Amino acid sequence: MEYNKKSSISNNFKLMNKDDINNENELKNISSIKNGNDFKLFDLDKDNYKITDIVSNSVNDVKSNEIFINIKHILTSTLRTRLLICLFSGKKDLKSLRNDLGKPSTSILHGIKELDKLNLIKKEKKNYGLSSNGTMLAMNIIKLIQNIYSINNNSHFWDSHCIKDIPYESLKKIHLIQNAKSIRSSENDLAKTSKEYISLVSKSKDIKVLLPIFSSIHLDALLKSLNDGSNLELIASKNILEFIRDNGYGEKFSSFVKDNNMNNNKNNKNNSLKIWELSKEFKLFLSSGNNFLSLGLFSDDGYYDDSIMLLDNTKEGINWGLEVFEYYKEYSKQINILKYFNIKNNI
Repeated sequence: MEYNKKSSISNNFKLMNKDDINNENELKNISSIKNGNDFKLFDLDKDNYKITDIVSNSVNDVKSNEIFINIKHILTSTLRTRLLICLFSGKKDLKSLRNDLGKPSTSILHGIKELDKLNLIKKEKKNYGLSSNGTMLAMNIIKLIQNIYSINNNSHFWDSHCIKDIPYESLKKIHLIQNAKSIRSSENDLAKTSKEYISLVSKSKDIKVLLPIFSSIHLDALLKSLNDGSNLELIASKNILEFIRDNGYGEKFSSFVKDNNMNNNKNNKNNSLKIWELSKEFKLFLSSGNNFLSLGLFSDDGYYDDSIMLLDNTKEGINWGLEVFEYYKEYSKQINILKYFNIKNNI
């Protein structure tokens, strides 16, 4: 049975202010930064992705033309590309190349000759290896292939979701989450992604979260993990933090802080809670724990799609998530939890 994605967008998660709820108007984008930081949501514009010098059509731009000719010359030949990748692992003789590539000697030698013209290969006695230029190029070709694999591996996730709030540098490293698997809800299990998230959070001791929505399900899971001894760092917009305060979670977070301050080192309770406020809304639900990375995105229609998320438990994937979190933290302001949620500290 075909799965209806629209039916799975639970609670109609849409970024809205309290005043907007009353008149059902959508929240307008915040265009100014209150704290003066030069923070951008990461559209791939000329400021973020400067390729104009390379794609110039200028007649005098000989180097640019050479770049595209070389790219075409290498990437349009499967054999030449595979030769570079094969030799990246180390020097090899002709027999080894025949075995690895499954091609006759004549074809391999022709490919070697073509790459030698570009100063990408060098020969030492009977062995072939990469030049310094060849090594750097092969490394980036491998990264390109891994990026393509990472995208194709979860193309159904990326196709219909907004990626503009994933930092540009992180998009360049999308190969680091090439082993991520998508978790989908279904008509028979609409809460599958939420249950998986709760399970992962419960097993993690250090959790960093970019929270673009108000969701009692996710907040309860984070609070339970916090009370069970985990460390939690949370980044949210002012709008979401107001929802957290007005729906009782500000008091819950504050109670944890007060109890933690009172107990200090008693009962071996020394975990921590830190919250940051970001002056702009963002459309990226990311959690990075010591044992997992989860990534949820908004659909093109502006609603958070809780029917699908990416999960990665590799070291590379977790570190990718940490880099995204740290990028956002750089442009956020840490709050005093008791003061922010207007809870009196009676300690």
